[in-house]
Amino acid sequence: MAIDLSVLKNTLAEHKVYDAWQYVESLRETLGYMNVSHEMLKAVYSHRIDTLRDVEQEIFSKAVSEGRVSFGTSELDRTDLNIGGFIIDDIVFLKKTSMEFFHYARVSMEVLFQIVNAALLGDAAFDVDDKGLLRKLLREPTEKPEFATLLSLMDATKDELKYQYLTAFDNYIKHIKTILITISNSILIGNKNVFMFNEFCYDGTFYSSENAIDKISELNEYVLLTVDTILCEVLVQTPNCFDNTQRIQSIRFRQVFHEESGKQLLQYISFFIEVETDLTDLPQEIKVMPLIIKPNGEIYSFDFKFDKIFIKKKHTSETEIIGCALLKNGIETNEFYRVFEVRPCEPIEYMLYTSNFLKVYANKKYTFNYHAMEGEILSLTLN
Repeated sequence: MAIDLSVLKNTLAEHKVYDAWQYVESLRETLGYMNVSHEMLKAVYSHRIDTLRDVEQEIFSKAVSEGRVSFGTSELDRTDLNIGGFIIDDIVFLKKTSMEFFHYARVSMEVLFQIVNAALLGDAAFDVDDKGLLRKLLREPTEKPEFATLLSLMDATKDELKYQYLTAFDNYIKHIKTILITISNSILIGNKNVFMFNEFCYDGTFYSSENAIDKISELNEYVLLTVDTILCEVLVQTPNCFDNTQRIQSIRFRQVFHEESGKQLLQYISFFIEVETDLTDLPQEIKVMPLIIKPNGEIYSFDFKFDKIFIKKKHTSETEIIGCALLKNGIETNEFYRVFEVRPCEPIEYMLYTSNFLKVYANKKYTFNYHAMEGEILSLTLN
Protein backbone atom coordinates (compact mmCIF):
# COMPACT_ATOMS: atom_id res chain seq x y z
CA MET A 1 0.00 0.00 0.00
CA ALA A 2 1.32 3.44 -0.95
CA ILE A 3 -0.51 5.25 1.86
CA ASP A 4 1.53 6.01 4.98
CA LEU A 5 -0.13 3.65 7.45
CA SER A 6 1.60 5.22 10.45
CA VAL A 7 -0.19 8.50 9.70
CA LEU A 8 -3.50 6.66 9.31
CA LYS A 9 -2.91 4.79 12.59
CA ASN A 10 -2.31 8.00 14.54
CA THR A 11 -5.30 9.70 12.92
CA LEU A 12 -7.60 6.85 13.93
CA ALA A 13 -6.27 6.99 17.49
CA GLU A 14 -6.53 10.77 17.70
CA HIS A 15 -10.17 10.76 16.61
CA LYS A 16 -11.23 7.88 18.89
CA VAL A 17 -11.89 5.30 16.18
CA TYR A 18 -8.84 3.19 16.92
CA ASP A 19 -10.91 0.01 16.61
CA ALA A 20 -10.62 0.53 12.83
CA TRP A 21 -6.88 -0.13 13.07
CA GLN A 22 -7.42 -3.89 13.55
CA TYR A 23 -9.04 -3.96 10.11
CA VAL A 24 -6.16 -2.00 8.57
CA GLU A 25 -3.72 -4.59 9.90
CA SER A 26 -5.93 -7.40 8.61
CA LEU A 27 -6.17 -5.71 5.22
CA ARG A 28 -2.40 -5.36 4.95
CA GLU A 29 -1.97 -9.07 5.73
CA THR A 30 -4.69 -10.23 3.35
CA LEU A 31 -3.36 -8.09 0.52
CA GLY A 32 -0.02 -9.79 1.08
CA TYR A 33 -1.66 -13.21 0.65
CA MET A 34 -3.44 -11.99 -2.49
CA ASN A 35 -0.23 -10.68 -4.01
CA VAL A 36 1.70 -13.87 -3.14
CA SER A 37 -1.03 -15.90 -4.87
CA HIS A 38 -0.70 -13.64 -7.92
CA GLU A 39 3.09 -14.02 -8.08
CA MET A 40 2.98 -17.79 -7.49
CA LEU A 41 0.44 -18.27 -10.29
CA LYS A 42 2.66 -16.42 -12.74
CA ALA A 43 5.80 -18.27 -11.66
CA VAL A 44 4.27 -21.77 -11.55
CA TYR A 45 2.51 -21.44 -14.90
CA SER A 46 5.70 -20.09 -16.49
CA HIS A 47 7.54 -23.07 -14.99
CA ARG A 48 4.96 -25.40 -16.51
CA ILE A 49 5.32 -23.92 -20.01
CA ASP A 50 9.13 -23.90 -19.86
CA THR A 51 9.30 -27.46 -18.52
CA LEU A 52 6.94 -28.82 -21.20
CA ARG A 53 8.97 -27.02 -23.85
CA ASP A 54 12.17 -28.60 -22.52
CA VAL A 55 10.56 -32.04 -22.47
CA GLU A 56 9.37 -31.54 -26.04
CA GLN A 57 12.86 -30.54 -27.23
CA GLU A 58 14.43 -33.53 -25.47
CA ILE A 59 11.97 -35.87 -27.19
CA PHE A 60 12.66 -34.34 -30.60
CA SER A 61 16.43 -34.54 -30.07
CA LYS A 62 16.24 -38.16 -29.00
CA ALA A 63 14.04 -39.01 -31.98
CA VAL A 64 16.57 -37.47 -34.37
CA SER A 65 19.56 -39.18 -32.77
CA GLU A 66 18.01 -42.61 -32.22
CA GLY A 67 15.43 -42.74 -35.01
CA ARG A 68 12.60 -43.44 -32.64
CA VAL A 69 11.43 -42.39 -29.21
CA SER A 70 8.80 -43.18 -26.58
CA PHE A 71 7.66 -41.18 -23.59
CA GLY A 72 5.17 -41.54 -20.78
CA THR A 73 3.83 -39.93 -17.65
CA SER A 74 7.25 -39.63 -16.04
CA GLU A 75 8.23 -36.94 -18.55
CA LEU A 76 4.98 -35.05 -18.07
CA ASP A 77 5.28 -35.33 -14.29
CA ARG A 78 8.34 -33.10 -14.45
CA THR A 79 6.03 -30.10 -14.17
CA ASP A 80 5.04 -31.24 -10.67
CA LEU A 81 6.15 -29.09 -7.73
CA ASN A 82 8.25 -30.10 -4.76
CA ILE A 83 7.11 -28.01 -1.82
CA GLY A 84 9.01 -28.90 1.30
CA GLY A 85 9.31 -32.50 0.15
CA PHE A 86 5.63 -32.75 -0.77
CA ILE A 87 5.06 -33.44 -4.47
CA ILE A 88 1.98 -31.73 -5.88
CA ASP A 89 0.54 -31.76 -9.38
CA ASP A 90 1.12 -28.25 -10.74
CA ILE A 91 -2.36 -28.19 -12.31
CA VAL A 92 -3.88 -28.83 -8.87
CA PHE A 93 -1.66 -26.09 -7.46
CA LEU A 94 -2.69 -23.59 -10.16
CA LYS A 95 -6.40 -24.24 -9.64
CA LYS A 96 -6.10 -24.13 -5.85
CA THR A 97 -4.07 -20.92 -5.88
CA SER A 98 -6.44 -19.27 -8.36
CA MET A 99 -9.34 -19.85 -6.00
CA GLU A 100 -7.26 -18.56 -3.11
CA PHE A 101 -6.44 -15.41 -5.07
CA PHE A 102 -10.12 -14.64 -5.58
CA HIS A 103 -10.86 -15.33 -1.94
CA TYR A 104 -8.10 -13.04 -0.66
CA ALA A 105 -8.97 -10.31 -3.17
CA ARG A 106 -12.64 -10.47 -2.17
CA VAL A 107 -11.82 -10.44 1.55
CA SER A 108 -9.48 -7.48 1.02
CA MET A 109 -12.30 -5.46 -0.50
CA GLU A 110 -14.69 -6.41 2.30
CA VAL A 111 -12.15 -5.46 4.96
CA LEU A 112 -11.60 -2.16 3.15
CA PHE A 113 -15.31 -1.36 3.51
CA GLN A 114 -15.14 -2.41 7.16
CA ILE A 115 -12.42 0.21 7.68
CA VAL A 116 -14.71 2.85 6.17
CA ASN A 117 -17.51 1.64 8.43
CA ALA A 118 -15.49 1.70 11.66
CA ALA A 119 -13.43 4.82 10.99
CA LEU A 120 -16.11 7.13 9.61
CA LEU A 121 -19.31 5.98 11.33
CA GLY A 122 -17.82 5.34 14.78
CA ASP A 123 -20.61 4.58 17.24
CA ALA A 124 -23.09 4.58 14.34
CA ALA A 125 -21.15 1.83 12.53
CA PHE A 126 -22.99 -1.19 11.16
CA ASP A 127 -22.41 -4.47 12.93
CA VAL A 128 -19.35 -6.32 11.66
CA ASP A 129 -21.60 -9.25 10.68
CA ASP A 130 -23.99 -7.13 8.61
CA LYS A 131 -24.44 -8.35 5.06
CA GLY A 132 -24.30 -6.03 2.08
CA LEU A 133 -22.06 -3.54 3.87
CA LEU A 134 -21.11 -1.61 0.73
CA ARG A 135 -24.76 -0.91 -0.14
CA LYS A 136 -25.47 0.22 3.42
CA LEU A 137 -22.44 2.51 3.48
CA LEU A 138 -23.59 4.14 0.26
CA ARG A 139 -26.87 5.07 1.99
CA GLU A 140 -25.76 5.98 5.51
CA PRO A 141 -23.16 8.79 5.14
CA THR A 142 -25.13 10.82 2.56
CA GLU A 143 -26.05 13.42 5.20
CA LYS A 144 -22.46 14.65 5.41
CA PRO A 145 -21.33 16.69 2.39
CA GLU A 146 -17.71 16.03 3.40
CA PHE A 147 -18.17 12.39 2.41
CA ALA A 148 -19.18 13.17 -1.19
CA THR A 149 -15.84 12.14 -2.68
CA LEU A 150 -15.73 8.93 -0.68
CA LEU A 151 -19.28 8.05 -1.68
CA SER A 152 -18.39 8.66 -5.30
CA LEU A 153 -15.38 6.34 -5.01
CA MET A 154 -17.40 3.57 -3.38
CA ASP A 155 -20.26 3.96 -5.83
CA ALA A 156 -17.77 3.64 -8.68
CA THR A 157 -16.43 0.49 -7.02
CA LYS A 158 -19.93 -1.01 -6.84
CA ASP A 159 -20.41 -0.41 -10.57
CA GLU A 160 -16.88 -1.38 -11.65
CA LEU A 161 -16.88 -4.46 -13.91
CA LYS A 162 -13.66 -5.76 -12.35
CA TYR A 163 -15.22 -5.68 -8.89
CA GLN A 164 -18.37 -7.35 -10.19
CA TYR A 165 -16.33 -10.10 -11.86
CA LEU A 166 -14.26 -10.62 -8.71
CA THR A 167 -17.28 -11.02 -6.42
CA ALA A 168 -19.27 -13.08 -8.93
CA PHE A 169 -16.41 -15.54 -9.49
CA ASP A 170 -15.83 -15.95 -5.76
CA ASN A 171 -19.55 -16.40 -5.09
CA TYR A 172 -19.92 -18.86 -7.95
CA ILE A 173 -17.21 -21.27 -6.84
CA LYS A 174 -18.25 -20.86 -3.20
CA HIS A 175 -22.00 -21.37 -3.55
CA ILE A 176 -22.49 -23.28 -6.79
CA LYS A 177 -19.29 -25.25 -6.14
CA THR A 178 -18.24 -25.63 -9.77
CA ILE A 179 -14.58 -25.05 -10.62
CA LEU A 180 -14.29 -22.47 -13.39
CA ILE A 181 -10.71 -23.19 -14.43
CA THR A 182 -9.30 -25.03 -17.46
CA ILE A 183 -5.61 -25.85 -17.89
CA SER A 184 -4.48 -27.66 -21.03
CA ASN A 185 -1.17 -27.73 -22.89
CA SER A 186 -0.20 -29.53 -26.09
CA ILE A 187 3.08 -31.37 -26.48
CA LEU A 188 4.71 -32.52 -29.74
CA ILE A 189 1.54 -31.87 -31.76
CA GLY A 190 0.05 -28.38 -31.82
CA ASN A 191 0.88 -25.26 -29.91
CA LYS A 192 -1.98 -24.97 -27.44
CA ASN A 193 -1.37 -23.46 -24.03
CA VAL A 194 -4.60 -22.85 -22.16
CA PHE A 195 -5.01 -21.48 -18.66
CA MET A 196 -8.51 -20.04 -18.70
CA PHE A 197 -11.27 -18.98 -16.40
CA ASN A 198 -14.36 -20.42 -18.04
CA GLU A 199 -17.46 -18.45 -18.93
CA PHE A 200 -20.19 -18.53 -16.32
CA CYS A 201 -23.47 -16.92 -15.32
CA TYR A 202 -24.12 -15.66 -11.81
CA ASP A 203 -27.11 -13.76 -10.46
CA GLY A 204 -28.42 -13.15 -13.97
CA THR A 205 -25.16 -11.75 -15.38
CA PHE A 206 -23.04 -13.56 -17.98
CA TYR A 207 -19.25 -13.42 -17.72
CA SER A 208 -17.06 -14.39 -20.69
CA SER A 209 -14.06 -16.69 -20.49
CA GLU A 210 -10.79 -14.98 -19.60
CA ASN A 211 -7.07 -15.69 -19.83
CA ALA A 212 -6.32 -16.60 -16.20
CA ILE A 213 -2.93 -14.93 -15.80
CA ASP A 214 -4.05 -11.74 -17.54
CA LYS A 215 -7.25 -11.55 -15.49
CA ILE A 216 -5.56 -12.16 -12.17
CA SER A 217 -2.88 -9.55 -12.94
CA GLU A 218 -5.62 -7.08 -13.84
CA LEU A 219 -7.61 -7.78 -10.67
CA ASN A 220 -4.51 -7.68 -8.45
CA GLU A 221 -3.65 -4.21 -9.77
CA TYR A 222 -7.28 -3.09 -9.47
CA VAL A 223 -7.62 -4.15 -5.81
CA LEU A 224 -4.34 -2.51 -4.80
CA LEU A 225 -5.26 0.76 -6.55
CA THR A 226 -8.78 0.80 -5.08
CA VAL A 227 -7.48 0.15 -1.57
CA ASP A 228 -4.99 3.00 -1.77
CA THR A 229 -7.50 5.43 -3.25
CA ILE A 230 -10.22 4.77 -0.68
CA LEU A 231 -7.84 4.61 2.29
CA CYS A 232 -6.40 7.99 1.34
CA GLU A 233 -9.90 9.46 1.43
CA VAL A 234 -10.63 7.72 4.76
CA LEU A 235 -7.52 9.39 6.16
CA VAL A 236 -8.80 12.79 5.06
CA GLN A 237 -12.33 12.23 6.37
CA THR A 238 -11.64 10.54 9.73
CA PRO A 239 -11.90 13.91 11.57
CA ASN A 240 -15.48 14.12 10.22
CA CYS A 241 -16.50 10.83 11.88
CA PHE A 242 -20.28 10.55 12.30
CA ASP A 243 -20.25 9.93 16.04
CA ASN A 244 -17.43 9.31 18.49
CA THR A 245 -18.91 11.32 21.37
CA GLN A 246 -19.41 8.25 23.58
CA ARG A 247 -15.77 7.24 23.42
CA ILE A 248 -13.37 7.80 26.27
CA GLN A 249 -9.65 7.23 25.84
CA SER A 250 -8.31 9.38 28.68
CA ILE A 251 -8.31 7.29 31.87
CA ARG A 252 -6.31 8.00 35.02
CA PHE A 253 -5.20 5.33 37.47
CA ARG A 254 -4.08 5.16 41.07
CA GLN A 255 -2.20 2.08 42.28
CA VAL A 256 -1.43 1.80 45.96
CA PHE A 257 0.93 -0.67 47.59
CA HIS A 258 1.78 -1.19 51.24
CA GLU A 259 4.98 -2.52 52.65
CA GLU A 260 4.81 -5.62 54.80
CA SER A 261 7.79 -7.67 55.96
CA GLY A 262 9.96 -5.93 53.43
CA LYS A 263 7.60 -6.74 50.53
CA GLN A 264 5.46 -4.41 48.42
CA LEU A 265 1.89 -5.76 48.44
CA LEU A 266 -0.92 -4.40 46.32
CA GLN A 267 -3.63 -2.62 48.32
CA TYR A 268 -5.87 -1.41 45.50
CA ILE A 269 -6.04 -0.11 41.92
CA SER A 270 -8.61 2.50 40.98
CA PHE A 271 -9.46 4.22 37.73
CA PHE A 272 -10.90 7.66 37.06
CA ILE A 273 -12.56 9.69 34.36
CA GLU A 274 -12.24 13.42 35.00
CA VAL A 275 -14.94 15.91 33.95
CA GLU A 276 -15.03 19.70 33.85
CA THR A 277 -18.30 20.31 35.70
CA ASP A 278 -20.50 17.30 36.55
CA LEU A 279 -21.92 14.04 35.19
CA THR A 280 -23.80 15.89 32.45
CA ASP A 281 -20.41 16.22 30.73
CA LEU A 282 -20.73 12.51 29.89
CA PRO A 283 -23.42 10.57 28.02
CA GLN A 284 -25.27 7.93 30.03
CA GLU A 285 -23.41 5.24 28.12
CA ILE A 286 -19.71 5.50 27.32
CA LYS A 287 -17.25 3.34 25.41
CA VAL A 288 -13.83 3.03 27.00
CA MET A 289 -10.38 2.11 25.69
CA PRO A 290 -7.40 3.69 27.45
CA LEU A 291 -5.09 5.18 24.84
CA ILE A 292 -2.25 7.69 24.74
CA ILE A 293 -0.33 9.00 21.74
CA LYS A 294 3.17 9.83 22.89
CA PRO A 295 5.04 12.91 21.55
CA ASN A 296 7.13 10.64 19.30
CA GLY A 297 3.94 9.29 17.70
CA GLU A 298 3.95 5.92 19.45
CA ILE A 299 0.50 4.69 20.45
CA TYR A 300 -0.17 2.81 23.67
CA SER A 301 -3.54 1.22 24.39
CA PHE A 302 -4.94 -1.91 25.99
CA ASP A 303 -8.08 -3.95 26.43
CA PHE A 304 -9.66 -2.54 29.60
CA LYS A 305 -11.09 -5.47 31.56
CA PHE A 306 -11.89 -3.75 34.87
CA ASP A 307 -15.58 -3.41 35.69
CA LYS A 308 -15.71 -0.04 37.47
CA ILE A 309 -14.38 3.44 36.75
CA PHE A 310 -14.96 6.34 39.13
CA ILE A 311 -15.78 9.87 37.99
CA LYS A 312 -14.56 13.07 39.56
CA LYS A 313 -14.00 16.68 38.64
CA LYS A 314 -10.58 17.72 37.37
CA HIS A 315 -8.10 18.90 39.99
CA THR A 316 -9.97 17.26 42.86
CA SER A 317 -8.82 14.48 45.16
CA GLU A 318 -9.74 10.82 44.80
CA THR A 319 -12.19 11.11 47.66
CA GLU A 320 -14.35 13.70 45.87
CA ILE A 321 -16.16 11.17 43.71
CA ILE A 322 -19.37 12.27 41.94
CA GLY A 323 -20.17 9.18 39.92
CA CYS A 324 -19.02 5.87 38.51
CA ALA A 325 -19.21 3.91 35.27
CA LEU A 326 -20.08 0.21 35.44
CA LEU A 327 -19.14 -2.32 32.78
CA LYS A 328 -22.21 -3.21 30.77
CA ASN A 329 -21.19 -5.70 28.07
CA GLY A 330 -18.85 -7.96 30.03
CA ILE A 331 -15.33 -8.86 29.01
CA GLU A 332 -16.05 -11.80 26.69
CA THR A 333 -16.53 -9.69 23.58
CA ASN A 334 -14.48 -8.67 20.55
CA GLU A 335 -15.19 -4.99 21.10
CA PHE A 336 -12.20 -2.69 21.50
CA TYR A 337 -14.18 0.05 23.24
CA ARG A 338 -15.92 -1.58 26.17
CA VAL A 339 -19.36 -0.25 27.09
CA PHE A 340 -19.97 1.30 30.53
CA GLU A 341 -23.10 2.84 32.06
CA VAL A 342 -22.65 6.12 33.93
CA ARG A 343 -24.50 6.77 37.18
CA PRO A 344 -24.07 9.04 40.22
CA CYS A 345 -22.46 7.70 43.35
CA GLU A 346 -21.24 9.03 46.70
CA PRO A 347 -17.64 9.13 47.92
CA ILE A 348 -18.49 6.36 50.40
CA GLU A 349 -18.83 3.95 47.48
CA TYR A 350 -15.27 4.70 46.47
CA MET A 351 -14.02 4.16 50.01
CA LEU A 352 -15.82 0.81 50.17
CA TYR A 353 -14.27 -0.10 46.80
CA THR A 354 -10.72 0.58 47.98
CA SER A 355 -11.16 -1.11 51.36
CA ASN A 356 -12.71 -4.24 49.82
CA PHE A 357 -10.55 -4.36 46.70
CA LEU A 358 -8.46 -7.36 47.74
CA LYS A 359 -11.52 -9.34 48.81
CA VAL A 360 -13.38 -8.70 45.56
CA TYR A 361 -10.51 -8.87 43.12
CA ALA A 362 -8.04 -11.19 44.88
CA ASN A 363 -8.66 -14.12 42.51
CA LYS A 364 -8.88 -12.04 39.35
CA LYS A 365 -5.78 -11.54 37.26
CA TYR A 366 -5.86 -8.20 35.52
CA THR A 367 -3.12 -6.58 33.53
CA PHE A 368 -2.92 -3.06 32.23
CA ASN A 369 -0.54 -0.93 30.24
CA TYR A 370 0.94 1.84 32.38
CA HIS A 371 1.96 3.70 29.22
CA ALA A 372 -1.68 3.99 28.05
CA MET A 373 -2.85 6.00 31.07
CA GLU A 374 -1.69 8.83 33.25
CA GLY A 375 -1.68 8.21 36.97
CA GLU A 376 0.30 7.55 40.08
CA ILE A 377 1.79 4.65 41.98
CA LEU A 378 2.05 5.06 45.74
CA SER A 379 3.83 2.97 48.34
CA LEU A 380 2.58 3.24 51.92
CA THR A 381 4.27 2.04 55.06
CA LEU A 382 1.78 0.56 57.50
CA ASN A 383 2.59 0.75 61.18
